Amino acid sequence: MSEPVRNLWQIPADPEDVAWGLYITGVGAGITDLSSPKEGWRLLYLVRGAANLVHGGRKQRLEAGHLVILNAQKGVTLVPDPQRPPRAHRVDCAGSMLEHWARTGFFGSFPCILRPGFDEILLGLVGSLVELARLQPLGAKRLMSGVVSHMMARLETVRHSGAGAGSQRRLLLEARNLLADPEHDRLGLESIAEELGVSYSWFRQAFRRQSGLPPQRFRQNQRMTRACQLLSDTQLPVANIAQELGFGSLSYFSRVFRKETGLSPTLWRKTRP
Repeated sequence: MSEPVRNLWQIPADPEDVAWGLYITGVGAGITDLSSPKEGWRLLYLVRGAANLVHGGRKQRLEAGHLVILNAQKGVTLVPDPQRPPRAHRVDCAGSMLEHWARTGFFGSFPCILRPGFDEILLGLVGSLVELARLQPLGAKRLMSGVVSHMMARLETVRHSGAGAGSQRRLLLEARNLLADPEHDRLGLESIAEELGVSYSWFRQAFRRQSGLPPQRFRQNQRMTRACQLLSDTQLPVANIAQELGFGSLSYFSRVFRKETGLSPTLWRKTRP
């Protein structure tokens, strides 16, 4: 095994490793390199910051606690968030076992995004890989293969069972923040679900269970609260407020506002002390 560079160990494979069916070619702890592998699979487990995964014209948000499985396909880019620079644990692996898992669809399509959160078992397994790479005991490569097999079993379970309760709460809190953020007013609900890396149907159902409101109703309530604040605390023209809140027209804003409050925006403003 080679010496680490910034907590990254490169592990050369020999014919016996290839014949074993699952071998590790690299391990990294808290690294900043989020590139795709040239061969095999790369597991990137974000432990800090955030990044955007760009693939096929789509952009998906990755946050700390998310794990992405990449293969050597082209056109996949992970773009770090400059405001929240990411760090990730990295595991590079290859072998006929991975090829079999890919053919049988155990991990779906690539890139595969999972949301295990800060899973103690996964973090412990990564720690074991780092120790094996650092200490290089007798039989380290086979031991590392066993650890990675354990990791993949854990991840396959996460994929089918969904995120844990803690991860779901964090995900839905992020959804609430997006829906309440004026900068995201023009972002459709399906786009928000895509940015969060979940299906639209799961997003709607989970959000309603957690908040008691469907996401569109929650967003509308947030808009009306901001509309009342702007009408009460500023002298902005009603047309400007409608535009700032993402309504398509003044008439549509006025119609929604009257339905919610019983008054037009102009009349509501006049009734304020």
